[in-house]
Amino acid sequence: MKKFVIISAILLLIAGSAFGYALYRFVQVNDLFRKDEPAATEAVTEAAQSADATEAEKTKRDDTAVGAAEIFAAGKDQATAALADMTDEELTGQLLIGVCADSSTAAAQMSQYSLAGMLFVSDNFQGMEKEEITASLTAAGADLKIKPILAAQEEGGMYTTISDLPAFSEYDFNSPRTEFDTGGLQAIQKAEDDKTTMLKSVGFNMNLAPVIDLASSGDQIMYSRSVSDDVETASSYAEYAAKFDQAKGVSIVLKHFPGYGTIPDSADTGVGAVVDDRPAETIRATDYTPFKRGIAAGAHCVMMSNVVVQDIDQAHTAAFSPTLHNELRNTVGFTGLIMTDIIDGADYSSYADGNKPAVQAVLAGNNLILVRDYAAAYNDILAAVKDGTISETQLKDAVTRVLAYKYTVGIMK
Repeated sequence: MKKFVIISAILLLIAGSAFGYALYRFVQVNDLFRKDEPAATEAVTEAAQSADATEAEKTKRDDTAVGAAEIFAAGKDQATAALADMTDEELTGQLLIGVCADSSTAAAQMSQYSLAGMLFVSDNFQGMEKEEITASLTAAGADLKIKPILAAQEEGGMYTTISDLPAFSEYDFNSPRTEFDTGGLQAIQKAEDDKTTMLKSVGFNMNLAPVIDLASSGDQIMYSRSVSDDVETASSYAEYAAKFDQAKGVSIVLKHFPGYGTIPDSADTGVGAVVDDRPAETIRATDYTPFKRGIAAGAHCVMMSNVVVQDIDQAHTAAFSPTLHNELRNTVGFTGLIMTDIIDGADYSSYADGNKPAVQAVLAGNNLILVRDYAAAYNDILAAVKDGTISETQLKDAVTRVLAYKYTVGIMK
C-alpha cells in the first residue's frame, strides 16, 4: 500500500510539472503574439487599404475606358460599323468643321472634303427669306453619304447667325449678360428657348454657344459675350442650355475651355494666342465649375480656347494642349466632342510642336477642328495620317466619337 502511494505521488508530481511547463510555454507564445500583434494588425490593415486603393484605381481606369463614348453610347455600335467602310480620306474629313464661305456651294465642299459639317454665318443668308434658308440647309446635307453637322453661332448680342436677318425680325436677342442683368436667369432661359426654336425651325442641329467664361469687368475680353463672373450663375446657364436646348434637337457647345478669365479686351486673338497667367488652382476652382455643371447635364460638345494657360501648359494654346485635353477628359469628366475654336484665324504655329496647326489639334485630342481653310487643313491631316504622324488608332478613335455623336442625336440613322 505504501509503495502504491509513493508511486502515485511521483506520477502526480510528473503530471504537475508537465502541466506547469505547458502553461509556461503557452504564456510565452501568447506574450510573443501580443507583442507582435500591432505590427500584424497594421500589416493586415495596410494590405486591405492597398487592395481598396488598387480596386479604386481599377474602377477609375475602367470608368475612363467606358467613358470614352459614354455620352454617345447609343450610337457606338453603328459608328464602329460605319467606320469599317471608310477610307482615310473620309476619316480625315470627319475631323473638320469648315466655316462656310457660300451656302450655295456648301454641299459640294462638304462632299469634296468629306467634312463633318459646316459653321454657317450671317453673310451666307443675306437677302434670304426663312423658307430659302431652310431649303439651303436641307440641300447642304441631302446627298451626303455621312450626314453633316449644320452649325450656327447664336450667342445673342453681336454674335448671331440668323436672328439679325430681316426674315427673323421677331427675334432680337441681347447678349446673355444684358439678358441676365435685366431679367435674371428667367430672361436667359426664355432667350435660350427662343433661340433653339428658331434654329431648329430652319434646320440647324448645333449652336456654338453658350459662352460660359467668367468675366468681371468691361475691360476683359469675354465680358460682353459672357453672362457673369459669378460661378453659380454661369453654371446654371450652362446647365439649362444642356438640358433644355438639346432636348429640342440642337446640340450646344460650351465655350471656351478652360476659360478666358481676366484676359484684357486689348488682347488681340486675331493676331495670335493670348496668355492667362493666373494660378492653376484658381482656374480649376472657378473656371472649370460651369463646364462641370454643363457636362453633368449632358452637354454634347466643349470648345477649346486659343489661350495659353501659363501655369498648366505654357508650350501650347489650349486647343493644342494634350495636358488640357487630358484635364477636360479625366479631371472634368467630359466624354463628348471636343472642338477647337477657329485655329487658322491667326498664327498659332509656334504652339504646335513643329506640326501643322490642324495636325497638332488632332494630336492634342480634338474630335472636331474648326477652320476657314478646310482644304489646307484636310491636306495637312491626311498627309500626317499617311506618314504616320497621326496613327490610324488615334484617327479612328477621334472619328468614332464624331460618328457615335451623329447616330446618338439622330443626324444619322
